[in-house]
Amino acid sequence: MTDFFKDNNLFVLYPADDSGFPARFDPLKHCFKSVRLLNYAVACHTEGIKSARRNILNTVAREKIDLVICCAFASDYQLSVEFYASLREKTKLVFWFGDDPSYFESYGRYYAQAADAVITSDHLVACAYNRLEIPALVYQELNPKNRVCPVKIEKDIDVCFLGDLRKRGRREYIDFLKKAGIKVAVYGQGAALGYLPAEKISEYLCRSRINLNFSQIGLLDWKNSDEPLLNRVRQNTGRPREIALAGAFCLSEYSPSLGEMFKPGVEIDFFRDKAELLEKVRFYLANPEKREEMARAAQEYAVKNYREEAYIPKMLEDLADRLKAPAQRANKLYFSDSFKTREINSLTFSMCVMAKNRRLKAAFGTVPLLFKHGLALFLAGFAGGMARALRALLDK
Repeated sequence: MTDFFKDNNLFVLYPADDSGFPARFDPLKHCFKSVRLLNYAVACHTEGIKSARRNILNTVAREKIDLVICCAFASDYQLSVEFYASLREKTKLVFWFGDDPSYFESYGRYYAQAADAVITSDHLVACAYNRLEIPALVYQELNPKNRVCPVKIEKDIDVCFLGDLRKRGRREYIDFLKKAGIKVAVYGQGAALGYLPAEKISEYLCRSRINLNFSQIGLLDWKNSDEPLLNRVRQNTGRPREIALAGAFCLSEYSPSLGEMFKPGVEIDFFRDKAELLEKVRFYLANPEKREEMARAAQEYAVKNYREEAYIPKMLEDLADRLKAPAQRANKLYFSDSFKTREINSLTFSMCVMAKNRRLKAAFGTVPLLFKHGLALFLAGFAGGMARALRALLDK
């Protein structure tokens, strides 16, 4: 492993204390001189956005931070692109985006203007960043709750799906298989069987003869609804990697980027529609030798490339190479009106969160930020943010 970062101080900005945050950064702690973590959303909503920005800049200067890695949600605009551009004047800055297939067009490419490099989960999105002369690496986020491993157990489940059944197309595929007489076990949000505990995931992957994966992105919402072509996008999820690490077999809905992670027909197989799904389910149920051969090949490749102990050093080596190169700094930051409207929408919602939590000084301090793009965009963004805040209040 490269020693590039051994004397570096790392500052990680992360968006939430669930979804595996902040434990997913634990593997980085032995690779840097020091690692500091900050939930930027909590900081902004308690201290106020301006104060949180100032404190981040002061921390970078005071603690001599060499690198900032930011993992941002596409709903979060409290730390603006302009703020990150000013931060980059003091230290190296890297964004680690987990949902780029869904939010590259609406969010990632705009924020990446301020970065020295981007870590993305999708090979095709990496090409889009490189087209903008923004260095991009392809590495998926690590979720410590889903550290899977092989389990020696009888395969007594024909077809299994672990995940959110509410997302686009998934229930239709599952119902189609069931109507065709295929026994399918489904666990996750929207499923009758509910969630599997994290400690049971490896067991159920290994109990299943076929593990399904789906690649369509979620339904478009306020964060990306102005990009209707996203309805055609197929993403690269982390589930096939977990299935492979468990030594199990994965049959996935087609994704061009997923074909860069595993060899189709050798380590994984794809389907593109219901008819092909049913045909391949029947084939692999009837041909266990072929299925298990592919599972072993996928596991061998995944252990060498996607285990944390191999994955993290390789990522840091690639990142070091990018950061050693001369930085490309744009003379101007570019934003669409849609991006600006979403920014005001997000800031409005944040202001409402502060007010609800009785952080009135922080809420009032947000008001001037709402007018940064002029009256017309303020009106559009403010209306959207207030509507979301009202819905969130009524839902509770």
